[in-house]
Amino acid sequence: MAKILKNIVIIVCVISCASIAAGPLVKPTVKAKVKKTEPIEDPYKDSTILIEAFVVEVRLSALYDLGVSPIGEKPNSVSIDNILRCLQDEDNARIRSGAKVAVKQREMGRTETAQRIYLELQTSEGNKRASGSRPARPYQFSKTFDASANILAHNRIYVSFTYRENSMDKASIKNNTPPDTADWQWSGPIYLESGKASIVGATQDETKAVFLILCADIRGS
Repeated sequence: MAKILKNIVIIVCVISCASIAAGPLVKPTVKAKVKKTEPIEDPYKDSTILIEAFVVEVRLSALYDLGVSPIGEKPNSVSIDNILRCLQDEDNARIRSGAKVAVKQREMGRTETAQRIYLELQTSEGNKRASGSRPARPYQFSKTFDASANILAHNRIYVSFTYRENSMDKASIKNNTPPDTADWQWSGPIYLESGKASIVGATQDETKAVFLILCADIRGS
């Protein structure tokens, strides 16, 4: 009887030792602690930005008199200061049109205008007496300014814009002659310094240049 009990003890011991030697089949997993970060609040989220666009026409001869390079070669390329000096004489430069839009931080705004102008046509005296008035020809003009702004620092603004306009040159109106008209479109992204004007687009012919000037100003919250 004692011999049988001994055999049982030996078998149990072997099984237990084998179980310990094999060890666990699956290693325990360690859960990494993820630290949650609070979102950074935009310090300019309640700010308003006023964006202004100006279409300025300047005589090339006036720019050349100021030493501006005819092909924009630095350091004599055209600058805002050159244009402002030309605007002091209305024979050298003039502001043809403009638009303004106020937007909230990281939002877009639009200003849009449309205008219809009637110009009298030159007719003979006989036709004038018969009708009582001269016939008129209508001209349709429009202007659209889209802009969005994102304040990156206290004086640095990222602006995305599109400016479209078709207009009439009132100085070209003469009797029985169709007026001169122009179509412009400028668009793109630009970095502006708050309160400082910048040239963002231009076109020119043999006698004059037309510039699009943008200025953005932070008006606070």
